[in-house]
Amino acid sequence: MLKFNRFFVLLVASLGLSACASNFKAAYDMIQAVGSPSPYRFEQFEMNPNLQYLEAHTVGAQAMMVLGYVATPKQQPPIQTWYDSQRELLRLQNGFLVSVTGVNNAISTTEYTWAAPNQQAVQLPTSKTYSQPDQQIFNKTVALRFQAVPESTVNTRNSVLRKRLVETSKQNKQTLFWFQEVPLPNSEIPYSLHAFASNGSPVYGSQCLTASVCIEWLYRTNPATQP
Repeated sequence: MLKFNRFFVLLVASLGLSACASNFKAAYDMIQAVGSPSPYRFEQFEMNPNLQYLEAHTVGAQAMMVLGYVATPKQQPPIQTWYDSQRELLRLQNGFLVSVTGVNNAISTTEYTWAAPNQQAVQLPTSKTYSQPDQQIFNKTVALRFQAVPESTVNTRNSVLRKRLVETSKQNKQTLFWFQEVPLPNSEIPYSLHAFASNGSPVYGSQCLTASVCIEWLYRTNPATQP
């Protein structure tokens, strides 16, 4: 499980730095409601305008993270490295999981092959090569396929972050584009779900590491509205 430092908020303050469609419903029911401490603890978090934040949840734990640095591979989307109070925690590429630490069954590295941006300016991967040492998976390459999911069908029941995002987008009349990973026949690859803004920027992502261990994240730019 994630072991986020409970003093992270104080640490950031001291830094002073300038729905799935019905046939996929079962996969995302695996992301259970977050336990103690409260999953709502960061909703009214006062953010430093000089920092970029990411809120991450898994079963029983959550954290607010700060963007550490960005790498830009040639002809690929940028890779963001997000930190908690003690160590690198998440690396994301265009909102897709590259690696994660501090969680069981962690993915140690992922390399994606990217398609050109679609009509919504969203760039999605067509394949990935990943390693998951706890599952004895090393440099496994799999094809990826995604389908658009209407926001009205996104399952928010077991996800505080998805519920917050959907309600906020409705209140602000913002357009979000949701894409669900389509599993291959007999595939053991974990599922993922992603949301993008109208300009193609990632807003939300979730990835199941196993059938029972999932992680999700929400890019934070403004204080969230209480659901």
